[in-house]
Amino acid sequence: MGDNMSELLNVKNLKTYFFTKYGTVKAVDGVSFKVDKGETFGIVGESGCGKSITALSIMRLVPDPPGRIVGGEIVLEGEDILKISDNEMRKVRGKKISMILQDPMTSLNPVFTIGIQLEEAIKIHQGLKGRSLRERAIELLEMVQISSAAVRYKNWPHQLSGGMRQRVIGAISVSSEPRLLIADEPTTALDATIQVQFLRLLRELQEKTGVGLVFITHDFGIIARMCQRAAVMYAGRIVETGSVRDLFDNPSHPYTAALMRSLPKLEEKVERLASIEGQPPPLNDDIQGCRFAERCTVAEHQCRLSYPDETEISDGHFVSCWKF
Repeated sequence: MGDNMSELLNVKNLKTYFFTKYGTVKAVDGVSFKVDKGETFGIVGESGCGKSITALSIMRLVPDPPGRIVGGEIVLEGEDILKISDNEMRKVRGKKISMILQDPMTSLNPVFTIGIQLEEAIKIHQGLKGRSLRERAIELLEMVQISSAAVRYKNWPHQLSGGMRQRVIGAISVSSEPRLLIADEPTTALDATIQVQFLRLLRELQEKTGVGLVFITHDFGIIARMCQRAAVMYAGRIVETGSVRDLFDNPSHPYTAALMRSLPKLEEKVERLASIEGQPPPLNDDIQGCRFAERCTVAEHQCRLSYPDETEISDGHFVSCWKF
């Protein structure tokens, strides 16, 4: 892993719990990973595994109550942002870290034009006014490849297609030149061709601005296309981290291997795709052992007793499994 000079984000043992009348839900329970400057790091896992809560924790936007970050560190450019005040965090949010959410329609305010919403972000973080503010907004729309940007600038969100709206969100999120951009399933609401265009656009924005990108998805195809390294998440914990090549060539945790087996392969004709039997455990249960043990085909007695430590099985490839 890169040295401290190139390190942008270091999440250490992050724990985000939800305190409900049905008990404590450990949505994120001891997650650690690092992201270097200009790197694209993926977090992949099935719905409900804690990916989005990890992202909201980094942004310090976990709904409280019932959610609360109860432990760990989130070190951004050498500063633990869990220790700063809410007021200071507002300056970090948008300026140093930005986020693109899943659904572009709910991210934009329907009663303001695109231009007003873009300008608001630029005004807060860059202090531009008047004509230069409008010019910067139009320039950003052009940067995310929106044609006739000066016309679109005056449009309302409902006048744009889903792909266009997602581009506007992209423009807002890079408007103050953040160091870190978190993309939380940004292509889920888009159809396949628009999805490819948007991913290409994100990559171009990254090349232009050098922003570090955390890409959250349940799609291994997107991980393969976008990321250099990735973490596989299951039931609130990261079970495997490595380069994308390591994960595809040598998936070592039984869960990662099972996910890989369930991917359709063009060259093979099969009657049925492989599936993983059972369901993820409820996160309000106090599970001592490995959370995948009940669904794992190679689980042993030890797996149910205590959670395995992270083991480095090759350079930069970490797995939490008793097999290692």
